Amino acid sequence: MKVLIIGSNGQLGKSLCNTKPENLDLISYSKEEFNLLEIDNCLKKIEKIKPNYVINAAAYTAVDKAETEREVVEIVNAKNPYRIAFTLSKLGGKFIQISTDFVFNGLKSSPYQTNDELLPLNEYGKSKALCEKLLLELNNTKIIRTSWLYSPFGKNFCLTMLRLHKTCLDKEVPLRVVSDQISCPTSSFSLSNVCWEMINNDEIFKNKQKIFHWSDAGVASWYDFAVAIGDIGLKSKLLENKSEVLPIKSKDYPTPAKRPFFSLLDSYDICDLLKIKRSHWRYELEHVIDQIKIAN
Repeated sequence: MKVLIIGSNGQLGKSLCNTKPENLDLISYSKEEFNLLEIDNCLKKIEKIKPNYVINAAAYTAVDKAETEREVVEIVNAKNPYRIAFTLSKLGGKFIQISTDFVFNGLKSSPYQTNDELLPLNEYGKSKALCEKLLLELNNTKIIRTSWLYSPFGKNFCLTMLRLHKTCLDKEVPLRVVSDQISCPTSSFSLSNVCWEMINNDEIFKNKQKIFHWSDAGVASWYDFAVAIGDIGLKSKLLENKSEVLPIKSKDYPTPAKRPFFSLLDSYDICDLLKIKRSHWRYELEHVIDQIKIAN
């Protein structure tokens, strides 16, 4: 069985490549090798390879920069993933698309369900919502929404906080982190496992449900996450010491793109279907920090 990963040099792509089940034949392309702005070349590769599954781990994820690059974001995150999935459907292949909690406006006070109305606040979220809308027209696609993805690879909140714990300590200033945005951190390794479980449990593609949620268990603010990164980084001896972390409000850290204040995802559907359990986000964070330590 052939599985093609798009975006193999990103957070999720690297995690997928590192955790591939032995029974699968993996083909992977980096975002440069499979440039979603050059769709004709992408479609030629799909038609040549004829993969059984494609996992789209590539995306335009610079949320603030996306506010001024709407057309590019829409092409990379929505229109061209749809064209790939459509072409794949003609070849008998199946498509897994990764989406985001940013398709919601964050005004709920309970976890978001898969059928809740999409009301994105920023261009990145709008592009992902458009992608979902387009892909729902096809029968070969499953969509996994996730939240606050991080990993030992690339650029992400965890790696940034580890660096800032050191620099703020050196400068003898506290680390200030937003505390009024609430969701749940998700390890790229746990999300990778869900993708592989979906492929190894092909019955899920016969299920009429097309959209699923996945995050690690629990709930946190960015402030909680930053504190935990310092605690676990120190415990693992990845950090020699940790900085003081102070909670601030979103209004005190303005950004070009608005973020939802509450975007916790209800992930019980996929757990029931795949018969899997979620681990608490702090446990997953310990694993990721262990991997960062090994890499260093």
